[in-house]
Amino acid sequence: MSRIGLVLSCEHASWTLPPGVDLGVSLADLQSQASWDHGAFDIANRLSEAAGIPVHAGAFSRMYVDLNRPPAHEGVVPLTSYGAPVPGNASLTAAERATRVEQFHAPYWAAVRRDVLARLRDPGAVLHLSSHSFDPALDPTNRQFDVGVLYDPAHPFEAELAERMMFALRGAGLVVRANQPYTGVGPALCTELRIELAPKPYAGIELETSHAVTHQAGGCARVAEALFPFLDEL
Repeated sequence: MSRIGLVLSCEHASWTLPPGVDLGVSLADLQSQASWDHGAFDIANRLSEAAGIPVHAGAFSRMYVDLNRPPAHEGVVPLTSYGAPVPGNASLTAAERATRVEQFHAPYWAAVRRDVLARLRDPGAVLHLSSHSFDPALDPTNRQFDVGVLYDPAHPFEAELAERMMFALRGAGLVVRANQPYTGVGPALCTELRIELAPKPYAGIELETSHAVTHQAGGCARVAEALFPFLDEL
């Protein structure tokens, strides 16, 4: 019987905008890292199918509302994203920004939180695995690896699971880095839940897969399949 429950999420699963919304952004920017995480949902969905559980997935571009930022964060409705201006957000009033967060951000976070709390009740501990991806072209010198695993090294339960994850990924021949290309304690959904739920046995780990992998034929499958044995052992 599993002793650690699993929750899967993918905050930047889509580059699309709600029907009728025009943010004044080019299609090229909408389909770039500035708007979504290429391949992240593919990986999360493969894990979902293998584990037999749903994946929480963002329906719209992070340019509309960034589901991986806390609700009060200045970038939750961004004026720029990865250097790309978002003109349609510049003229929003504070009330309009708050309404967008209430309508699109709050329900997503509530659903993930509800799932996490259920797993904390039964079986009593939870791994929340949040799937993301990164563009190595944004920092070619320092992004020469396949997968990053983001976690809080000061959180023993989480660190132990992260080490096991990295072992599994490396066993599949992937080049793995801990807390790269971002730290595991920056403003994010996992970070906020980790703080909110402390000291309960919640592990919030972000999987960051390089676009060099996600754009390869079979690349997303390779990452997901590397994690199947690890998830089976939870």
